[in-house]
Amino acid sequence: MKLKNKLLISQIIVFLVMFITLTTFLSHIVYMTVSRNDRENAMNLNEQIMTRIDQYFEELERFTSVVISDEKLKDLIQDYIMDSSEANAARIRIYLSGIGIRDRIQSYAVLGIYVNIQGGEEPLSFTTVGLSANIQEYIKKVLHEISPEDSKGQFMNPFSYEGESSTVFGNKFGMAYGYTSAYKGSGISGTVTVIASFDQIIYIAENMRDYSKDFLLLNNRGEAIEPSVKNSQINVETALNNLTYGKTYREGFYKEKDAITTVRLSEYGNWKIICRLTRDDVLKNNRSLILFDEFLVAVFGVCVVLIMIPLVRKFTRPLAEVSEQMNEIAEGNLKVKVTVQSNDEIGEVSRAFNIMAGRLQENIDKMLGQEKREQKMRYSLLISQVDPHFIYNTMNTITYLAQKGRNEDVIAVNRAMIEILRDRLRIEIEDVYDTVEQEIRVVEQYLIIQNYRYADTFKTQIDVRNEVKMCYIAKNILQPLVENALFHGILCNKDEEGEIIGGCIKISAVRAGNYIYISVKDNGTGMSEEMLEELEEQTVSKIRGEHIGIRNIKGRIRYIYGDDCSFLIQSKEGKGTEVIIKLPVIRESTIF
Repeated sequence: MKLKNKLLISQIIVFLVMFITLTTFLSHIVYMTVSRNDRENAMNLNEQIMTRIDQYFEELERFTSVVISDEKLKDLIQDYIMDSSEANAARIRIYLSGIGIRDRIQSYAVLGIYVNIQGGEEPLSFTTVGLSANIQEYIKKVLHEISPEDSKGQFMNPFSYEGESSTVFGNKFGMAYGYTSAYKGSGISGTVTVIASFDQIIYIAENMRDYSKDFLLLNNRGEAIEPSVKNSQINVETALNNLTYGKTYREGFYKEKDAITTVRLSEYGNWKIICRLTRDDVLKNNRSLILFDEFLVAVFGVCVVLIMIPLVRKFTRPLAEVSEQMNEIAEGNLKVKVTVQSNDEIGEVSRAFNIMAGRLQENIDKMLGQEKREQKMRYSLLISQVDPHFIYNTMNTITYLAQKGRNEDVIAVNRAMIEILRDRLRIEIEDVYDTVEQEIRVVEQYLIIQNYRYADTFKTQIDVRNEVKMCYIAKNILQPLVENALFHGILCNKDEEGEIIGGCIKISAVRAGNYIYISVKDNGTGMSEEMLEELEEQTVSKIRGEHIGIRNIKGRIRYIYGDDCSFLIQSKEGKGTEVIIKLPVIRESTIF
């Protein structure tokens, strides 16, 4: 099949795969993108609805306080207590009815007023004209649950009303609720209950249905009331216990895996609106956005395919001509040159192929030279140069100790120096590797010398597990790392006055599976991100200097172990540096 046909078919297949994939995951992407926005919208709607409901609660509570504070009503009740005639009772009922008319209570649909007085041998009750007997019986039934001493008052649960659905005030209703508060006067105690229509609150709360299929309106007892959804899937207890509050403590939300539950509390009566938006609800609310995104993806894909058809044909025609000329070179005719007819990538390929053919013998010579350089590098692995500055500083330390007459210290430093030089000058072929134990021994001798030079400046912790001590690793990789940690980490860690703060170098070697993990860590000055990048770009030839031989060590272990190793530097300015080397486990039987 021709390349141009493959490209066209590939584009169509890629487009179909991407379209199907995007269509499959588009709903998830949209849900993740807009769910927060829908949650905020639901919380705002909850707030608006509960604010409107609170207005009714506030007006009902206010009107109840108006009835309680009416002095003429108290005088009429006193008159009735002194003269319990039907005429005085009628005056109370008419006056109660008149309070509502004078206060213009039509806006919040008060249906009637019930006054229960405890002053006298038996309780006395007075109602507005037209308040039905079954409503009065219901009020009496729930009044025993309300303490007359409760000055704050309490809202009554909504209840249905059977019979004539109108009152003397002309208000029609299907359900009613009330507010009861303590009533006190001179020698009078009891309660005042104002009954109002619950229909308007139902109408307000039903606005939630336009946004969610599942919502609850809970009264102060936590009971679901009209117009709550029957068979709701909302777990009220879980939602309230795991609530994440919003702008105020009266609103919040609970996020489930595929649903969001929002909660709003009222300021009066401790009522709650709880709305649950499922994944389907969110997607339904944003269905137009999903369809629009699918349409854009489809149009974009079709346009790309249609545009690419002539372009692919135009671009692949020169490539076909180049391919024919290259076949001759592939048959062995290195003198054949590819004719360059364009300045684009195809032309660059043609020129590069011509250069490749002309320099084939030169590349072979370079391969031989590379082999020689690798042999030279193998030899450099056998002899690691000793830093002359290290020898110079160590000899100065010995001279200083000798002048002070510290002969035992001179012997200790000298022995450590001899041990390091002996290790460096072993040049047998097997000394490309050394045991972890021997490497640690060299490090310990090195630290003895440095401890005399920088007394009480640093301390070391060495943690080498027994199972790795006799394992072989590339020679002379630990001591340069420790030296680097000391001179460029600990000794550079100074206070504002230039005094060395000191620190600790931790050396560890553990085995995990078939690998050894070696770590050299200090709590010195550390390195910035720029210094780490510069260190990565350090050339192999730069063995000494900033961060002694790190690049050299990386190059040597890469040469010995290939890709079966790793070299990681972790550092943070002001926190310290850690070098972690991962090497395969090598036993003596594997080397010899």
